Amino acid sequence: MDPEAKAPRSVRDELLLAAVGLLDEHGPDALQTRRVATAAGTSTMAVYTHFGGMPDLIAAVADYGLAQFDLALDVPDTDDPVADLLTCGGAYRHFAIRRPHLYRLMFGSTSAAGVRAPARDIQTGEPERDLHPSLIHLVRLVRRCITAGRMRGDATDNREVMTIAGQFWAMTHGFVMLELAGFFGDDGAAVGPVLGGLGMHVLLDLGDEPAALQASAVAAQLRA
Repeated sequence: MDPEAKAPRSVRDELLLAAVGLLDEHGPDALQTRRVATAAGTSTMAVYTHFGGMPDLIAAVADYGLAQFDLALDVPDTDDPVADLLTCGGAYRHFAIRRPHLYRLMFGSTSAAGVRAPARDIQTGEPERDLHPSLIHLVRLVRRCITAGRMRGDATDNREVMTIAGQFWAMTHGFVMLELAGFFGDDGAAVGPVLGGLGMHVLLDLGDEPAALQASAVAAQLRA
């Protein structure tokens, strides 16, 4: 459950949200026991009482971020699954750009207080269960695209669906990380020609028709 939705909030919730706020505003170096406790209006002992220490609090921050990411990627379904897939990709990037420190922590590409968020091995999960939230959405959307005849493949073959979803995941995450690092500037100008262009090539290679794909791209752009 989202601790921000609780009223009144518990001390644990206050600590978690204080840590999230510090991370968003100041980056991972701000996740220190005293700073979190002060921001939450409590004592440093509360961090140990409710989390056992900063490593578990940092893990809870990452879990909070994953839950928020899940909500951000839950785009409404339309009768065009390819447009929905492209829209999900846009929502993915928007979250990362809006909350870069949280995004990096969620994926283990940065650490706070020398602690990295626990990694998740997607190979041990099953589609629609126990997977990284961003991959869960992609698996579902890829399955819809295959079922609708917009991609080649067998929608009942979990390994094939996971492989295709993993391709889109790697493509989007790779672009986002490069953008966050400043390699594509800070104005979003590379999104269309680089990420969008690559996505179009992948979808065509997977069997979509050019005219249908173009229509889906326009529909997704109108929803952005």
